[in-house]
Order: sequence, then structure tokens, then C-alpha cells
Amino acid sequence: MDDRIYIIKQEELDSIKSELQEIKAMVAEGQQNSTSQDELVDAQTAAAMLHITPRCLYNWTKKRTLPYIQIGRRRLYSKKALQALIDRNTLNNK
Repeated sequence: MDDRIYIIKQEELDSIKSELQEIKAMVAEGQQNSTSQDELVDAQTAAAMLHITPRCLYNWTKKRTLPYIQIGRRRLYSKKALQALIDRNTLNNK
């Protein structure tokens, strides 16, 4: 076993912590979607799919109207969740 002591700068430690959080999120995401793979899209694509502005998407995300996955600073949205939101809000004119 190595008995040496290493000094790590705070910014390097923060970087390692961020990478570990990303890996943890990816592992958790992989476990949740192990039975069915779902394509993830970024905020710009999600907003375009819903025909809304990225700001509106951010507000919906903040209000928990729309589920998302966060990896580091990046938010990703499930295409299935986006389609479910569209389906729930589609009006049938019969």
C-alpha cells in the first residue's frame, strides 16, 4: 500500500467530483432504461420538437412539468417523455 500523501488543487478535485457525478448519473440512467433504450435529446432539440422556445422549456423543467436527465451542466430529455407530453395535451376535435 502506498503511504505517500498527494496534494490536489481544489479545481482538480472539483473536476474529479463533477466527472464522478456524471458517471453516477449515466449508470443510474442505464439501470432505469435497461429494458428499453430511449433516445435522449438536448434542450435545443427538445424545444424544437415541442415548438416552444428554449426559455419556455427551461421554465417547464424548473416547474417539473417535464422530466429531464442532468449530466454535469447538460440537461437531456427523453423523446418518449416529450411524445407523452404531446399526447397528453392533444385535443381531439370530434
